[in-house]
Amino acid sequence: MARNSSHPILPVTVSGAMIALTVFLGYFADRPAFLGLLGSYGLWFGLYGLVLFGRGWTAVQQRWWLGLGLGLRALLLCSTPNFSDDVFRFLWDGHLSAAGLHPFAHPPAYYLEQQLAVPGNTPELYQRLNSPQYHTVYPPVCQAVFWLAVRCFPESMAGAIFVIKFFLLACEAGTIAVLARFQLRTSGSETPAPGLAPLSIAVAYALNPLAIQEITGNCHFEGAMLCFLLAGLWALQRQRRAGAAVFWALATAAKLLPLLFLPIVLLGLGWRKALRFALVFAGTAAVLFLPLLQPDILLHMAGSLQLYFRQFEFNASLYYVLKNIGEAYAPPKLDVARTLGPILAGLVFLSVLVVSAYKIRRDRPGEVPAGPGERLPKQMVLALGIYLSLATTVHPWYVVPLFGLSLLTPWRFPLVWSAAVVLSYSHYVGGGFLENYRLIGLEYALVALAIGWDVWQRRRRLNLSSSRPQNNAPGF
Repeated sequence: MARNSSHPILPVTVSGAMIALTVFLGYFADRPAFLGLLGSYGLWFGLYGLVLFGRGWTAVQQRWWLGLGLGLRALLLCSTPNFSDDVFRFLWDGHLSAAGLHPFAHPPAYYLEQQLAVPGNTPELYQRLNSPQYHTVYPPVCQAVFWLAVRCFPESMAGAIFVIKFFLLACEAGTIAVLARFQLRTSGSETPAPGLAPLSIAVAYALNPLAIQEITGNCHFEGAMLCFLLAGLWALQRQRRAGAAVFWALATAAKLLPLLFLPIVLLGLGWRKALRFALVFAGTAAVLFLPLLQPDILLHMAGSLQLYFRQFEFNASLYYVLKNIGEAYAPPKLDVARTLGPILAGLVFLSVLVVSAYKIRRDRPGEVPAGPGERLPKQMVLALGIYLSLATTVHPWYVVPLFGLSLLTPWRFPLVWSAAVVLSYSHYVGGGFLENYRLIGLEYALVALAIGWDVWQRRRRLNLSSSRPQNNAPGF
């Protein structure tokens, strides 16, 4: 690979193939045609691996790959998401807000039952919604973008989707820029991404097929959440805790998931710094969530979240195993699925508290304990990995934040998961909605093997470093 790294043919050839695959998957692929999706995605990931594990890329070539990653996302700005129908609920909520109606007040079915006409919310749009009987669950940052999209293009679905995608493209550019800053900060020292050096971790994210397709391609706001989270981590590294708290609130207002990480952050800062962080976070979040701070609105949102944990099932791992065991041995009157979901949610909460209390201080014996800015990414990846392992629903885009955060750690199992999660789209083969448990089992078997590899590699690094003089440079 090093022999080819300075030659323009390989980058140009790989780039051309990636452009073709992006256009195909973004504009022509069909979700029920799983084999076509699997083959195209597999080829794309193979090309990605060719770049990812190449050796000897020059600084100019790395900038080429960064530009290509942004360019591939820009290619998808004019496409309509073809692997997810969430965007149609985004437009529905946006039209409600534009009409002066609270998007959390009623589910979409209410407006059809009551024959209430809302400009832009047509019967055709209603038919494309995936959960019209449930209240929306999208937080304020999302709702603001939905509103802006339909205000810019009140009568054009394609135009409104373009606005949403443009916002997510800007967030993706922010994510890549922050990862590049992390890379620059570690230049001259051990890279935070073993196995990917000397390639920039920003390039590793920029070219990841899952991130490209699921964020800009399919309009998922995990991209916005990841951007704000990484900005918050960078601010913590720079000792700007108030700024970090603001970014954390923005991440929470894009997706509620960052609430999961709050115990990790607060316990890692120490009580005085944690108090300041908590006050700024609470104040910013209160302003952002002000439109939702009404008893009936909060109840509607809580009810939809409860239904999510009790009724929705997709691409789960341990949940499916426990559910099958429970259905085999539980009393006939017990609804195992409705009971197991909340129990696993509680177990996730307890696990996060344990992760928060157990501070991952060092990767080598004798090191000075790492500061919160260095320790947090590892704890967050561990917490999010536990959450996804116990979740009842794991859509492919849920893996994107895990992968993005993992680039700041030595753990590579999220990279494998970002490749294997495409197997979950077998759920839609032929236009049906049926889990293929064999392929799901294969997906999680690959992830388990990757976790085992990470554990073995960490032990190997510990053994090697114990025989060398230790670098006791303080953490940040």
